[in-house]
Amino acid sequence: MSGDDRRNRPNPATAAAIARHVEAIRRTLVDHSYAYDSAGLLNEKLEFMAANCNLVLDIGQSTRERFGLFQRDRIETMNVNLETHPADIIDDICAPSSLRPGSYDGIVCLSVLEHVYDPFAAIENIHALLKPGGYLLLHLPFLFRYHAPPDLSFTDGYRFSRDGVAWLLRDFAEVRLYSIRGPYSSIFNLHRFWKKGVEKHLGMKPARWLDRFGLLLFRRPTSELQVSGYYAWARK
Repeated sequence: MSGDDRRNRPNPATAAAIARHVEAIRRTLVDHSYAYDSAGLLNEKLEFMAANCNLVLDIGQSTRERFGLFQRDRIETMNVNLETHPADIIDDICAPSSLRPGSYDGIVCLSVLEHVYDPFAAIENIHALLKPGGYLLLHLPFLFRYHAPPDLSFTDGYRFSRDGVAWLLRDFAEVRLYSIRGPYSSIFNLHRFWKKGVEKHLGMKPARWLDRFGLLLFRRPTSELQVSGYYAWARK
């Protein structure tokens, strides 16, 4: 076989990887029912974890004001930096040194993976830390503004579309994504004033109005995947 013939043949390993990615996308369900009700979704999923998980790991202390839903002996908090965020565990989810595989029934990781240096390693470790059948509640931004501080005390390196999240979570048995906002409100949300000003005082109703108005104004469908981010609910 000549060199030209070898170059023109498809690489079986590449074809298999692409096929696996496509299959991961096709099995990933996208649910828009909470697009304007992030608070309702968080309450539902965290209450489920509090009732059904014996031990939950909160990476980045991302349960925030909902920490009280959990009995104190059934949740552990983790952060990479003790100086600014006191936590039960100080470790690096990209390369943990003190955590044992199969220790947790649930893991919460909200608005964290865009800031770590290796989100793919982080997800591999999260998957390993969960017991079989364990649950992951994850948040990842997609169409969202850059939000690292000038001193880079934390960085902001990654964004994930539906296709990217599907690949990230390809080793989980079940994956459902919950979109956040819609195609027109996501454009406004790229600007800090929208989330910190408008939605802080009025909630997400203006986002719903914007998306409805945009659809009426332009009279053509936009991609349902043009959103500001996703919550993912996955089961190992």
